[in-house]
Amino acid sequence: MNQVFLFDGDCAFCTKLANKLQSKLLDSQIEFKSFRLLSDAQLKKLHPRLTKDLCQGNIQYIYKGKRYPGFFAFRKVSHSLSVIRYFSFLMYLPLVPLLGIWMISVLKKMRN
Repeated sequence: MNQVFLFDGDCAFCTKLANKLQSKLLDSQIEFKSFRLLSDAQLKKLHPRLTKDLCQGNIQYIYKGKRYPGFFAFRKVSHSLSVIRYFSFLMYLPLVPLLGIWMISVLKKMRN
């Protein structure tokens, strides 16, 4: 498993988002998995800092041993999404990461 996108399989919003991203994905090497289906040992194998508590708070993308949480996970995966990949460079503009982090926190609050 070189590239894994982890999401909360118990959250309807997270599952819908993961399914939508997976349907638009051009890179077949990225695996989408609910972190709830993985044991603590399997999470540690993906990345030494991963825990279920950490995964519960944000989507996670593991790429070549590096962990990208929340907005940064979406930004990294966006390079492999049809249509969005042409605009993914916009996510690297100044202040966009702050806006992205804020949007994800608002979505998490709405979910609860």
